[in-house]
Amino acid sequence: LLVVAPGATDRDGLFAGLAARADYLLRFAAGAAEAGQALAAAPVALLIAAPEIPTAEVSALRATKERLQPGLPVLVVRNRQAEEPPAWARRGVGVLRCPLLPEALSRSVDVVLGLVSR
Repeated sequence: LLVVAPGATDRDGLFAGLAARADYLLRFAAGAAEAGQALAAAPVALLIAAPEIPTAEVSALRATKERLQPGLPVLVVRNRQAEEPPAWARRGVGVLRCPLLPEALSRSVDVVLGLVSR
């Protein structure tokens, strides 16, 4: 799993449930450029964007993902009032709203990866 989250993100809080799981390898990228390098270097099962990632950067991530790993699913964690472009839903981007219950992100990842493997 590749998580795009700036250094200021509470990685130990929001992503603790995923990090504790032995069945997932969690890698972090600080922004779109670093994520692009990670996507070019190795296969990724799921791309996750932290709530601190601006909408324009998520759109840039989507474009990079389409070029490097076209079938890769994307989950975007957004703050409650944050807007997202309608194109995200048409392109298969899942949006989760904060605040999340402690295991909601982990369960959502299971659901997305379960759908992809079918």
